[in-house]
Amino acid sequence: MEPTLTTMTREQRLQKLFDDCQQQVLSQVIGTFGLSTAMFKDVDRNGGNVTTLHNFAREDDDYVATDSDKRLHEHSRKKYDKQVRAEYEIKTQEKADTAGGKTWNDKRDERIAQGRDEYTGQTVRADGTVELKNGEEARAELDHVVSISETHSDPKMHLALGQVSEDGETVDVSRIREVVNSDENLALTNQPLNGSKGDEDLREWAAKERENGETNAQKFGADEELIQEKHDTARKHIDSTANRALLKKQATELLATGGKQAALMGARQALGMLLTELVNALFNEVKALIRHGVELGESLLKKIGQRLMHVAEQVARKVPAALSQMIQGGVSGFVSNLLTFLLNNFLSTAKRFVSMIREGLLGLFRAARMMLFPPAHMTQAQALQEGLKLLGTVVISSVGILLSETVATFMATIPFLKPFADLLTPVLVGIASGLLSAFLAYQIDCLFDRHARGERLLDELIADAARREAFAAELVTLSEASLGNVERYTQSIELYRQTGAILGNAGLASAAALASLDSAVASIREQVEKSRRMIDYIGESQAEIDEFLKTL
Repeated sequence: MEPTLTTMTREQRLQKLFDDCQQQVLSQVIGTFGLSTAMFKDVDRNGGNVTTLHNFAREDDDYVATDSDKRLHEHSRKKYDKQVRAEYEIKTQEKADTAGGKTWNDKRDERIAQGRDEYTGQTVRADGTVELKNGEEARAELDHVVSISETHSDPKMHLALGQVSEDGETVDVSRIREVVNSDENLALTNQPLNGSKGDEDLREWAAKERENGETNAQKFGADEELIQEKHDTARKHIDSTANRALLKKQATELLATGGKQAALMGARQALGMLLTELVNALFNEVKALIRHGVELGESLLKKIGQRLMHVAEQVARKVPAALSQMIQGGVSGFVSNLLTFLLNNFLSTAKRFVSMIREGLLGLFRAARMMLFPPAHMTQAQALQEGLKLLGTVVISSVGILLSETVATFMATIPFLKPFADLLTPVLVGIASGLLSAFLAYQIDCLFDRHARGERLLDELIADAARREAFAAELVTLSEASLGNVERYTQSIELYRQTGAILGNAGLASAAALASLDSAVASIREQVEKSRRMIDYIGESQAEIDEFLKTL
């Protein structure tokens, strides 16, 4: 008994399942859990390759990307005290040289020369004193509009403007010192107001009510418009300076790390394809050698050499495809590095999630390209089927990456496996991921097979319905023709009836004519008989006359 189409399809799917298991296991062991583990071991890290402000603002430095950023993070967490404050001050010429060249006293003298209290609008005398509204005199002082304390506690300032020495031990805050002591962030005012404000935000301090109900601004005669203007100017300058520096730092690091990850990912894709092809080819050639053996007259070494040359040719034919994979991998590596950075601006991704993004993005790119731009030899349904299989592989590989550390930790708890845990984990997870990917692809194929059979059945039902409709239309046509024939038959019967009536009348006329003819025939017969007797009589009379004449 020959196998049915369904049996043949099932057998073909099972054979394809076995082939896919081999292919997927090799791809996972060599690629995602082989080459990636080795090549990206020192690249993948918590939070990605570029430190984001979100991760830098955490209390811990677990998600800070580089050692220099970790050093900056450590410095930003220093408790603010006199020693820390001294790092940002420009009281000495040495520190002033890193912040525009002018010392604190130089800047104070310049503002005194302008003769105006920048918070109250009062006149500042040339000797550096101010007459308060209560008539008392006070010393004119420079104030940091945005205080040193607030600047030191802002993580963005350290990440954007902080610098670390080449030895990685010393943190240089000269750029922070420059911006915090910039002219835009300094204001000349009187000592009582400056002492009351302290390290508070200028606007918040001005609006704060005192025990007697009046605000600090009212108490010290501060002009609200001047307060607002100085506050906005200082904030805008500090924020824009920090934002520009942070953007430049992160853009430079993104280009550098993105390029490195693109190169590694491209190399991994190309090597992975060539190694997979090499292993597959060697496996197939060994099977062929075992199955067919060595022919008589041929040496084993010669046969092995021929097989190896065949393997080399197969691998060489894959070089153009490997170059294409290198380009795709490079693009995927760069984009995944950028995507990881963007995500870490809102949440902190652990190392395994960074790996998952990198590995998954390439699969998503392939699946999207397959489904949106299917190859010429594929239908839209076939492209969707292949795209779903690629997505399934991405999901399973991502789960495998997430579980890798758990598997490694579990294996480390088994004494005789502990020395080999790091070696065996990627192999075991890769095998499991490959098998699950192949089984999922098999189920997707079966689902599409069932769907195709359903579609074929539906198509057959539609075709059958079309045939029935055509048959019904033909029946209607035949019925209409039959009704026309019946109408014509009815007309013919009427004609026959009329003809019968005519023929009946003709028959009656014929019968009457026949009776008349019979009567005429009878009359004629009588006449004929009379004529015959007359002739006989005449004949007899003639004979008598002849006899009589003879006697004369």
